[in-house]
Amino acid sequence: MSKPNRKVIRLQQMRAQQTQAAGLKYVDIVFDNENGTEETCTLLTQDYWPIEIVEEAQKADGDANINVLRQIASPPESFDRLVKVAKLTIGELKALIEEMDGEAGTDAGEGSGSSSSSESTPEPSAPTSSGTTPAAA
Repeated sequence: MSKPNRKVIRLQQMRAQQTQAAGLKYVDIVFDNENGTEETCTLLTQDYWPIEIVEEAQKADGDANINVLRQIASPPESFDRLVKVAKLTIGELKALIEEMDGEAGTDAGEGSGSSSSSESTPEPSAPTSSGTTPAAA
């Protein structure tokens, strides 16, 4: 039945488990249009970007991230409206991508792990140096 040294992963089960464990699947970006009315651009977090769309975007001319975002936006024209009407900047685009990456279930854990390791680095340094000083004296 099952072969040794082999693991079977059922894609539908894995997706269901990821959805339960993940924080967010979508990010809503709300901006004011030229009339002062709010519009919403809904984007999938990076963990849910279909590989097929990413590959198509990389083959196309221009920035792959922009092409992916344009294709995954809901409603479809909302990303172009965000760029043109809200005057989205490259810095804001990078921040949005980082935010979507951070909101995804697996990457959020990685982000908090690296953050806590950064915070813990100074803490061990202080005790180590103060621990060394009395030992030397």
